Amino acid sequence: MKILIGYHQRSGSTLLQHMLNGHSKIKSFSDASSFLVLPALLSGYTPEGNICIKPMDNFFLFRTRLLYRRFDKFIWLARDPRDSYLSALEAGYAYGSSLWLPGRKLHGIDVGLLQRWKRVYRQYFQLQNRWHLVRYEDLVSDPDTVLADLFDYLELPFEKVYPFEHFNLAAGGDPKLARTKTIHKKSVQRFRERLTATQLRVFRKFLGKEMQALGYS
Repeated sequence: MKILIGYHQRSGSTLLQHMLNGHSKIKSFSDASSFLVLPALLSGYTPEGNICIKPMDNFFLFRTRLLYRRFDKFIWLARDPRDSYLSALEAGYAYGSSLWLPGRKLHGIDVGLLQRWKRVYRQYFQLQNRWHLVRYEDLVSDPDTVLADLFDYLELPFEKVYPFEHFNLAAGGDPKLARTKTIHKKSVQRFRERLTATQLRVFRKFLGKEMQALGYS
């Protein structure tokens, strides 16, 4: 079975990928290590066992139906884009690491980045019935329920995949989580304290439809 994780930048995708790699029946690859196997999978190679791929989020800017012929299961990881935005800026991932240049700012918010994420969302919404949706906020608040549902979708037995081994930075791990061995809720709804009412309206203007569809008021 070939599994694909879809997401936009700073959604907690590395956390999910790392947890899935802890399952005894899954070999999971991050955005860095997936370069070793993704070309072969897209060419039609069928590996033994269960392979999970988390490519760079740039991959989802391109609307291609090829991936739906090459993969068997699809997990879309969503996170409130207001928290993702704060995390992207703090981690320094907003631009250089994703080959993306700063865009026009509106009330201090880079709307170019929001428009980029809007394009990524299209990959999910255009074939929403193909994806199993996992919300980051649910994953860190009630992990056992979310993971039980996810493993049921993958038709794999439930396993406790946290606490987990330390992240491997060389394999695409997150520097903010390099010393973490479990999950926490500290990064949920931080935007309420960090963004002004005017800035929140910018998110509503550019991503309001997508946020509402994903359950983010």
